[in-house]
Amino acid sequence: MPCATQPDTIPLSRMSNSFAALRTIRRIAARRVFQSANGKPVVLTTGVPQPVSGSDWACALQITGLNSSWRRPRYVFGIDGLQALHLAMKCAAAVLESSQQELVWLGEKGDLGMPKFLPDLPKPQQNRLEAMVEREATKFWRRAERVHKAKGAKESKGRKRTTAADKT
Repeated sequence: MPCATQPDTIPLSRMSNSFAALRTIRRIAARRVFQSANGKPVVLTTGVPQPVSGSDWACALQITGLNSSWRRPRYVFGIDGLQALHLAMKCAAAVLESSQQELVWLGEKGDLGMPKFLPDLPKPQQNRLEAMVEREATKFWRRAERVHKAKGAKESKGRKRTTAADKT
């Protein structure tokens, strides 16, 4: 007995040439609310990826609060559910970042908290790019670790001086 049922497929008859989805996303995978400069919410909604009959997989995506064609749900397609979700995330980030509005999330202006994805390149160039990113990330974390240790040593040294001065 399978532990989960396969989601219903989206019939091709419900699809249009513009790949417009339903009026609402029925099965929501994730939602995030941003604030625009005028205080109005900008809502990103991502649907659960679903198989499409006669095709691959689709992930519904909707962004309300911006004057864009994404205010109604639209499908983003992938070979499988994971790729459809991945591409929907990339698409959402591109739409939000290209909007002319300065969006705020968790009190941070301009930081949408969206993952950054590397461009899809041929394998040799992809490997080089990933190695570069890994080197830079490692340098950053090592530097941060050194600063943290130095700060801890400085605070510890300050406490020892205070304790010795208190005894005299």
